[in-house]
Amino acid sequence: MKSTVAAAVATLTAALFAAAPALVHAQESSTRLTRAQVRQELADLASVGYSAGGGEDPTYPSKVQDAMQRLAAKRATQSAYGAGTSGSSQAGSGHSAAAH
Repeated sequence: MKSTVAAAVATLTAALFAAAPALVHAQESSTRLTRAQVRQELADLASVGYSAGGGEDPTYPSKVQDAMQRLAAKRATQSAYGAGTSGSSQAGSGHSAAAH
């Protein structure tokens, strides 16, 4: 009887350990990218000069990291809101209220 219970506990433990990665992936499904998102990211990287060529490239990590930095800089300049700091403005009519 003890050996049957011990075997059942061992089987249940093994099953839980085997299922643990699947449970983790189920929780992380919101962080997965769709195929369309991956294609868009590649197109965005290509817009800053990155070429995802085939084959083995020993400089791949540094090339893609450089392209990602250029893309981040490009996105930062595109998302700037309003006019640049070189402009000026003036409010009011130029007349003092005491003169009237």
